[in-house]
Amino acid sequence: MHPGKIRLVLHRPQSADNVGAAARVMKNFGLSRLVVVAPAAWGGPPRTPGTGAITARDDVLARARRMARKASDLLDGAEIHPDLRSAIGPATWVCGTTSRAVEGRPWLEPRGLAAELVRRSADGEVAVVFGEERRGLSDAELELCQAVCTIPTAAAYDSMNLAQAVAVVAYEVARAAPPPGAAPAEAPPGRGGDAPARIETVEALWARAQAVLGAAGYLNPQNPEHILADFRRLLARADPTQREVELLLGALRSLDRVLRLPPRGDGTA
Repeated sequence: MHPGKIRLVLHRPQSADNVGAAARVMKNFGLSRLVVVAPAAWGGPPRTPGTGAITARDDVLARARRMARKASDLLDGAEIHPDLRSAIGPATWVCGTTSRAVEGRPWLEPRGLAAELVRRSADGEVAVVFGEERRGLSDAELELCQAVCTIPTAAAYDSMNLAQAVAVVAYEVARAAPPPGAAPAEAPPGRGGDAPARIETVEALWARAQAVLGAAGYLNPQNPEHILADFRRLLARADPTQREVELLLGALRSLDRVLRLPPRGDGTA
């Protein structure tokens, strides 16, 4: 396993206690890449990763450290991002957690998710996204994920505490890791040695696709994501390489330039 390549992303957490408790269980199970998106608890602007400890009101940070116990170093080293896209940008595969039924994406339980994380981390960075305490992840946020994970719970009360959900996933990842001395997990087959596509490149592809298809009149301007969501799922199933996505992006850029050219006198573009 490559624990340094597994990013656990807390999206807009409301409670400093939950962030501290999540850091603690991550360290319990050998994970260290804590990523936090626009944390309301800190009450301050996002910071650039690697620029020092999280800035926050003293009482808020003290609560997080108190819950983190001996995992305060994970808080100090956490990446803080202003939005979800930047938080998952370096990853090559992302799974969102939810208690809701979601169509159109592979569905995993925590044990299956852990196996995917261990396997795919041999080939690049991967991420698990946990939604904020009150509402979880929205449909739009889940659209940024290649798979979804639901932790089985009693039907009478299916909503878990944020830090508890992190603990379940972290435990399963530790359980799925090869024992010391074992051969490392093999990267997913079929890429011929090429690196998997990074989410930031895939998102650049969709931004360009929306511009090109919109200019061509293919998308509904009131709801362009309706069609793009189907394209997203198609590409996620293809599990493309970085080179393949860059080829598609280059082709769309060329089409974009042609669409913006004024018509020629002979009636051709």
